[in-house]
Amino acid sequence: MNATVEYVYCVVPATFVPDDARHGIDDAPVRSIARADIAALVSAVNATEYSGDAAAERIADPEWLAPRAVIHDAVVTWAADRGAVVPFSMWVMFSDDAAVASMLDDRHDEFRGMLNRVSGARELCVRVSATQSALANAAERLDDGLAQLERQAELASPGQAYLLRRKLAEVRKSATRDAAVRIVEQAHAALSDCSRESVARSSTVSDEPGVILDAAYLVADERYDSFRAALTALMSTYEPSGLSFDFTGPWPPYHFVRDR
Repeated sequence: MNATVEYVYCVVPATFVPDDARHGIDDAPVRSIARADIAALVSAVNATEYSGDAAAERIADPEWLAPRAVIHDAVVTWAADRGAVVPFSMWVMFSDDAAVASMLDDRHDEFRGMLNRVSGARELCVRVSATQSALANAAERLDDGLAQLERQAELASPGQAYLLRRKLAEVRKSATRDAAVRIVEQAHAALSDCSRESVARSSTVSDEPGVILDAAYLVADERYDSFRAALTALMSTYEPSGLSFDFTGPWPPYHFVRDR
């Protein structure tokens, strides 16, 4: 058994030149193994520690896993800051350089296509959260019929007002459910219009406070300002009702390459 195995972080264009100062898992230097016009960024790690049952036990230990997960992501992000990248999941390892090179040869067209798709773009993530009261507030803004029923109930006789308020309660309940769908559709459409690709990871709302949209967007560098402007417009429209918008990124394009 070799003393080390090659831990793979990502695939990049072969023109990528690793910075000698960049270190990865267990402080091992990050280097490039190139084949044709693509390359894998790798580090040599201890074969005994990262193979077999011993590795499985360590991976189950959060204290051991966490710092290595941070380093893995740091290396991928470092590469993404310099150009197109196909991130790998953690713990992809090969026996030696020749095995890595063989993998690159076998999957060249696949990786080349992915790099072309994400070149000149980064992943941005948006999460929209809303309580039921916030959605009810948004429904009032979206549905003029609610305000009209409220005015009719205020002006009606006691008997009529009772019936109108019962109707209003049912209409408001339905409008609140509809508001979540309308907001998700509007927000996702507006942000997708500024993106090359998009992935909505959640589009349902429960009876409890929670997330109504959790989405990732692949945004070209030249569309970044447009994306930010669209997001700002959505926030200006819905934050007064109590909705919350969380915007993170840019990230490597984790959601826009097939799981490694």
